[in-house]
Parts: sequence; C-alpha cells; structure tokens
Amino acid sequence: MATTDHISSPPQPASPGVGAVALSSAVGELLRFVLSSHVATPDPALPLSLSYCSRLLEDDLCDKLATELAGCAEEGRIPRPPVVAGAVGTPAEENDSRKREGEWEAVLREKGAELKRIYDAVEFVLHVQEPYFTQLSAGSKNVEGRLAAGNYNRITQGSLLLFNKCLLLEVEAVRKYSSFSEMLQTETISNVLPGISSIEEGVEVYRKFYTEEKENSYGVLAISVSKLQIQPYITMTELLAGLGYDGLGRLLGLANTSGTVPDGLPPPKSMLISSCMKLHKPTVKSCSLTDAARALAKHVHRSRDGWWGCLHGSDPKKNQISSEVIDRLLREGCWINIHLTQPNRPVFEIRVHEGYGARWSHDGLKFIGFLEPYTPDGFLNGWKH
Repeated sequence: MATTDHISSPPQPASPGVGAVALSSAVGELLRFVLSSHVATPDPALPLSLSYCSRLLEDDLCDKLATELAGCAEEGRIPRPPVVAGAVGTPAEENDSRKREGEWEAVLREKGAELKRIYDAVEFVLHVQEPYFTQLSAGSKNVEGRLAAGNYNRITQGSLLLFNKCLLLEVEAVRKYSSFSEMLQTETISNVLPGISSIEEGVEVYRKFYTEEKENSYGVLAISVSKLQIQPYITMTELLAGLGYDGLGRLLGLANTSGTVPDGLPPPKSMLISSCMKLHKPTVKSCSLTDAARALAKHVHRSRDGWWGCLHGSDPKKNQISSEVIDRLLREGCWINIHLTQPNRPVFEIRVHEGYGARWSHDGLKFIGFLEPYTPDGFLNGWKH
C-alpha cells in the first residue's frame, strides 16, 4: 500500500524513492520504531526500562536524541560532559568518565558504520501502513503488490528495498499482472494480504490507493520479498544497548554525578514553566505571588553581579520578572541533572554556565526554588557571592 505509516508524515510519492538513504534522514523513524517496539513487546537485547523508552518517545526528547545519534554516529565521537562554574569532579571521576567515553565512542563508530553500510546499499525506499509493515517484518506477508508505474518497473530480482526506513528486504522475483484480482488469485491472497479472506475484499484494499483506471492503464506488480539477516533496527538496538542510560543521557545533554538517577529524563518545558507559575499561597486572597516570584525574593540580594536582576513593583510585575528568569534558565541552561538529594528525594536541576540555576521535583510538577553557583562554604556564607 503506497502510503505512510505515520499520520504526521508528509504524503509519499506514488513511485518509490531510489538510491542510498542518508543516515540523518533515517535515524528518527528508526529510533521511534525500536523504542515503540520495545514498549509493545520488551526485547531482552535492549536493557532499558519500558517507562524510560515511553518517555523517550515524547517528541522533544526523541527528536533531540535522533539528531545527536545521527551526528555522533557519523563522527564517531560523544559530546563532552556539560560544565558549570564551581563544579569540579575528582580525578577518579574524571578518569572513569574518559574510560566510558572511549567505550561509547567505540560503539558509535562500529554501529554507526554498520548503519551507514546498510543505508548505502538500499536501492528503493517504500512505505507501508500497518498491519502490513508488521506482517512483512514477521514474514507472514512475502509478496508486495504495487502499480506497475514509475520506478517500480526498475525493481528486479536482488534489489534491496527499505520499508519505512526500518526494514530491509531483498527481492526474490517480480511478476507482472493485468489486474490486482489476477495477482491475488495467482500469488495466493494469504501471501499478499494476510488476514483478507476473499479476492474481492483484497481488490477493495488496493482500490483505496489505486483507481481502476490506473490499474487498467499500467497493470500491477507482485514483488516477492525475503527478509535479510542484517537489519537497521537490530543495529540500532545494539547501539542503544551499548550506550546505556549514561551514554544516552550524555547525548541528551544530561550531567552525571554520584547521585544521578540512571534512567532520569528531563520533564517537558511546558510542565516546568507551569509549576513555577502556581500561586505561592493559593488560599490567601490578598496574595497573588507565584512560587517562582516568592523564591526569587530570597535570591536577588545574593549576587553582587546582579545576575538575578531586580525584583520590584506589584505582584504581577514580580511574577513577570520571575517568569523571565525561568525562561532565561531554560533557554541558556547547559547543565541538566536528575539526581538524589537528602533524604533520597529525586529532583530535576538546571544551571547556566555561570552556575545559577533552579530545581524542581523530578517530574517537574513542583517548583522547589532557585540555586546559587557552587562556592566553597556557600552554606556558611548564606550563599552570598
């Protein structure tokens, strides 16, 4: 069926794409397929929790990870760890970090090269809807019916077909028929459209995509396919497994400290902003200060360089000022961590390069407060600097 498998995807051309596929254009769809497949049917080869993979499927996280995976796989290099003023690791921690970076980069080089070889070998790019994609992957569907038009006529025995950027199949044979009815009868309908019981019903499936006029004008092709042992989704699974929580966290820009929650992921920005804007005392009618504005009042006097700005005016004005501070932190934040604090409470923390930051509950539902840069004896000095 010549259509896309994602509603949000752009319409696919009537004729298949031809030639090698750029890694950067395929990783996003491939990553989503691997993660969603693992969530639906856990794969022992992928040691990531289902909840973690579900969170990664959120658009902002998945898009960022796909972009980083594509770039790092091409270069064979992992991004350097985020740095914030005042935070210094021990020599042992730095040595351990370098060792793990070497391991991650080895995985990226090996699996990145493997993915590139697979996509470079592709001759035709096709798209199918469910359940046909799953049936092709499982091998229960081994004949793909298409209109005998355009580049489909260039497909021959031995051609490598890439379906939905995820599944690589080899063409065993191509046979031409005058109609879908003739094709379904000759090829056996269970091989072409598993689950469809009659020829008439099968023809109606194709009629959703091809008019009878085009069918009569061009004829149809029965493309017999077989599944290859090497598959991009297997390589992607091995790549994700090799990176693990810590390596994936590095790609997402997360810091890793002694208290870091291994499978922690940043909450959506919309949730972080929303929790900051909750009223500090919702039951007091005369108080319209938000949690962020109330927290900012404790910090504006602590920084000699005036990083926090000035908090003045009416409650709405103070709320606006605090909202701008939050926006700046989220926009310029370069150090992000989900880690444990006493007593074993996970929090989400973000800091800019100068060390200023903010902290929320790990799920982003509760704003905890703003943070001063790391300084020696900061607590004893009232965090003034």
